[in-house]
Amino acid sequence: MIKLYGFDTINTLKVLIFLLETELEFEFIPINIRTGEQHKPDFLAINSAGKVPVLFDGNRHQTESNAILLSLAQKTGWGLENEAKQHDELIAWLFYQASTQGPHFGQIEHWSRFAKTPNPEALANHRAIANRTIAYLNDQLSGKQYICGDTYSIADIALFPWLHIHDHLGLSLENAEHLLGWLDRIRRKPATLKARAFFGDSSIF
Repeated sequence: MIKLYGFDTINTLKVLIFLLETELEFEFIPINIRTGEQHKPDFLAINSAGKVPVLFDGNRHQTESNAILLSLAQKTGWGLENEAKQHDELIAWLFYQASTQGPHFGQIEHWSRFAKTPNPEALANHRAIANRTIAYLNDQLSGKQYICGDTYSIADIALFPWLHIHDHLGLSLENAEHLLGWLDRIRRKPATLKARAFFGDSSIF
């Protein structure tokens, strides 16, 4: 059986949404990163980087949430109905999420919630980049249901969690009509609702 090692985090939520969307059976193994469980020897033996999520597919442990999504999509064929046409675009979006959206949205959360010493300049810089990201995604979604076209894919799943909590981060989607429509379509999916409820009432999701 698939085992998902994770916590109430953006990257764990991505993989959780995929597993629930495809109805794959899995066991969830919580790793409390707030208390440092990711640094304990047992977990470091699974992922020496000390990061969640980690997915065990029955043969090996896989790390990095977007790589896990791609591996699962390729194994199941989910969201790859037009694979030849959208493969390069799909990969590009996964890289964009990992290199641009994720880091800058994550830094907003760090500087606004967790940093012991405030850094208004850093926070303003990351907010500015995040706002450009919102405008870019809104433009890319013009005339499309999903980021790669008509097919809901792992690119959408990868981009969704940070945008879902835009209010929590103090970011506005007021002028991003296409992005708001996309966000609503994903929020209403049964698997998304189940994933958001997975961690209970205390979750930010």
